[in-house]
This record gives sequence, structure tokens and C-alpha cells, in this order.
Amino acid sequence: MRAFLLLCWFLLALGAAQAQVVVGKDYLVLPKPHPVSSGDKIEVAEFFSYPCRHCYAQDAAVSAWLKTQPADVSVVRKHVVWGKPMEGYARVFATLNVSGLMERLHGAAFRAVQHDKINLGEAAEFETWLRRQPGVDVAKTMAVYHSFAVKAQVEAIAKFTKDYRVFSTPMLVVDGKYAIAAAAPERSREVLDALLAKVRAQRNGEV
Repeated sequence: MRAFLLLCWFLLALGAAQAQVVVGKDYLVLPKPHPVSSGDKIEVAEFFSYPCRHCYAQDAAVSAWLKTQPADVSVVRKHVVWGKPMEGYARVFATLNVSGLMERLHGAAFRAVQHDKINLGEAAEFETWLRRQPGVDVAKTMAVYHSFAVKAQVEAIAKFTKDYRVFSTPMLVVDGKYAIAAAAPERSREVLDALLAKVRAQRNGEV
């Protein structure tokens, strides 16, 4: 039932009526706006982690929504880093990203951690798991895993986690300055739509 509600949340029409949202209750204004990399588009950053069961429950819905997101919105996923234990998982995410394997193996990695209880945060476990994925060049992928590019991405993600003050997952941050507070799926989507409308109005000089 939870997964179904999450799916409904992400597939609701963007033009649906939006209830009044309240700062401090429905969303938080970050003390300092953070740079975004989306150009003219509105960035929606999703912070998640492979060990987070709530992130796993909504992953399919998020992936479906990404394919139908508004043209003026850019969604980026960031694997949080809360200390050393999380760095290995963030390295897996960065490796899939750099290797071009994200669409193919992201969901499988989630299932491995959540359903199969495989600790992909350990390099040896990740490599063993990769060997079971059809058509994957394990040597090449592990070379990426240990590369400077992936190391730099993990360090950047760790900084983002700290700068955005990510205290739980999943968490959405709109335009680098509005963090959506935890709520029922339907309400969270209303808040997201309202904040997107708010940012559009700000950019058009309407507020």
C-alpha cells in the first residue's frame, strides 16, 4: 500500500490544485542558498541512500516521475554521506554514474542492499555483486570505482550532505534553498508543486 501511495504521489498531474504551504511546517528555508548546476532550469535535488528502506520504497516512483518531469525542472540524485560507513555506498552510486550504468544497475543495487542484504558499501562485496550482472565489464567498472573522478564525486557529495544539512532521507531540496519536510506522500507532492510555482514566480519577478 505504501508503494502504491508513493507512486500516486509522483504521478499526480502537475496542474493539480495546491493547498497553502507554510514555511517552518511544510518546508524549511535553508540558512544560505546553495549553488545549483541546472542553468535556467529549477533544480530539485533528491537526497537518498541505498541503506534507506524508505528511499527504496519510493525509488521506482521517483524513476517514473523523472521521465515526465516538467520541462523547466532538472532533477538530480545525490547519495548522502553521513560519515565513513556511508562513503562506500556513495562510491557505488558515483561509479554507476561515471560508468554509464546508472539506468541499468541503480535499481538492482537498491534491491541487492535492501532485499538481498548485500553490503555493497564494501569494495569486495560490490565487485562480487558486479560479477553476477550480465554484460558488465567488472575490471573496467572497478577501475572507475577506484578512480580520482569517483573519489572527487564522493567528497563533493559529502560536502553537499553537510551544506544542505540533510538530516534524513529521502529529502527533496528545491532550487538550492527550500527543503521539504517529512509528510504524507500526497502532501509532500503538494508542497513540491507549490515551491516550484514559487520559484517560477520569483524568477519572473512576480514576488
